[in-house]
Amino acid sequence: MTLSTYSDEQDLQRWDLSCLYMAPDDPAIETDLEFAWREARGMRADFAAGLLNASCTEWRVLFDRHDALHGVLNRLFSYAYLLFSADTQSDASKNLYARLQGEIPAIQNEVGFIERAVQDLDASAYEVLATAEELVPYRDHLSRIRSATGHSLGELAERIITLKDRTGSRAWIQYYFETTADFRVRLGLDGYPEEMTLSEAHRLRESNERAIREVAHRETLKIYAQHARGLTFVFNALFDNYRSMMELRGYGHPFAPLLAEERLDASVIDTLLETVEAHYPMVQRYFTAKAAVMGITAFASHDLRAAYQGNASYISYAEGRDIVIDSLKAFSPRLGEEAQRFFDEHYIDAFSQPGKRAGAYCLSSGPVFHPYIFLNYNHTLKDVITMAHELGHGTHNVLVGEAQNVTNADRVTMFMETPSTFSETLTFKRLLTREVDPVIRQQLLGSQIEAAMLKVFKSVALTRFQLNVYQRRASSVLPAQLLCQMWQEQMDAMYGDVVQMNEWDRWEWLTFHHTLDKPFYDYAYSFGQLLVYALMRRYQEEGKAFEPRYLELLRAGTSITIGPLLEKVGVDLRDPEFWQKGLAYLDDMVSEFESLAQM
Repeated sequence: MTLSTYSDEQDLQRWDLSCLYMAPDDPAIETDLEFAWREARGMRADFAAGLLNASCTEWRVLFDRHDALHGVLNRLFSYAYLLFSADTQSDASKNLYARLQGEIPAIQNEVGFIERAVQDLDASAYEVLATAEELVPYRDHLSRIRSATGHSLGELAERIITLKDRTGSRAWIQYYFETTADFRVRLGLDGYPEEMTLSEAHRLRESNERAIREVAHRETLKIYAQHARGLTFVFNALFDNYRSMMELRGYGHPFAPLLAEERLDASVIDTLLETVEAHYPMVQRYFTAKAAVMGITAFASHDLRAAYQGNASYISYAEGRDIVIDSLKAFSPRLGEEAQRFFDEHYIDAFSQPGKRAGAYCLSSGPVFHPYIFLNYNHTLKDVITMAHELGHGTHNVLVGEAQNVTNADRVTMFMETPSTFSETLTFKRLLTREVDPVIRQQLLGSQIEAAMLKVFKSVALTRFQLNVYQRRASSVLPAQLLCQMWQEQMDAMYGDVVQMNEWDRWEWLTFHHTLDKPFYDYAYSFGQLLVYALMRRYQEEGKAFEPRYLELLRAGTSITIGPLLEKVGVDLRDPEFWQKGLAYLDDMVSEFESLAQM
């Protein structure tokens, strides 16, 4: 790997948001908001009354205007979200984020008549639109809107819901992020700071010193438990809100809104969950082998994240960057070049600091602006893999933005985690193939398996937990102790008697913010990981010929639904053996790890 061209890692610590707005009080924000309100109301005045009888040309003009409005709203909200994520303690960031959370949905309500008109068209009129040459760029968008027919509640009801959400669901989500961003973990260990952020404590849960990771693991979960009363209220409120909306909109399954636009039945995900759960013994096999390799006789929850000795070294930000870029470049020079731009042009906020929320993400708006990446880099191998994951999202978003309009630049939910996981896998394989020492190879392989276990198995356990909570929440508010019990049941099923749990592990469900801001999204991680294994098989078979076909997948956005999209690379979701093949790929890695452990 090459030496860093940067003399100071802190140069890359903060992103440059000036291509969006200069500051929270930038006058351009008010200008764009005024334009958005004026344009939304203008579209309503120009089209709402006669839209059912409009020509295809008029529909195209309307969709083009809506596409441009969507881009302005994305820019506004993205800037506020990026600011708030990086500094949840700033009053200016909090106020802008809260304001736009209310104002942008209200603007979107002004153009809600478009979707309702598409759904109200009779079959023959809709068919004319769906086959019109003028509307080819919006053809799949029309189909997705049409798929939601019968689930809209009417203009007045939708306006009321939007207004209520400002002080309801969106407010509770913001409360959760603000509250947890202020958490400070106190370890009481000599040689360590008196208190640290969640991200800093999270790093210590991977320590090679068992006593340190036990304290870090316990104290991190303990602080969530200490705030359980307020956070449990948030979870109950948001689960009840989601359930109520599913019932009001006539959806029979909590997955239905995510799958309807892809024309897939919920049974696809039900089959995924059941198949993965049937392979929980694979999880137990791996951690049994890990315990043996690490010489731990009573393997416990605080040992799950323990780094292998060879993976515990400090990895500078520059070195991590070079590892990921080299891995992507070896597969596709284009992806490597785009990944490099994130660093060169300051599209990354990298390091933990007080007030910065935990976790990592990539935020994009297709052709409107270049994607931004949010990290909490703490110089471990897992941080490098997280970087690879988010750069997988980022390069995907760049290619989508080049090929699609704003409307089609959204990513298909079921495919969203595939490019990120593919990037991770390329990075792992590059590290693995260049390593000849069997001990270090085993350690690298173990790290890859653990990342896959988290996505394939724990994401399924979390999805099952959400389903159970969703069902139980119908009859009553769920007390914290019951939610702890429901989470513990999932962990017992996955780990069996291989992993000893402590009294704080049952509170882990409070740490999963995806269950709040993206309900039932977690299955996409499992889907994405198993799909990546299928794509890696194709890559192994086709070599460089696979690259252009893969890049075609990345460019598609929502211009095509998931089934036909994956058929382009020979993947059939209807194949009952699809999930089994992905799990078999992971099983082979576990078997290799077990073999190396016996050498």
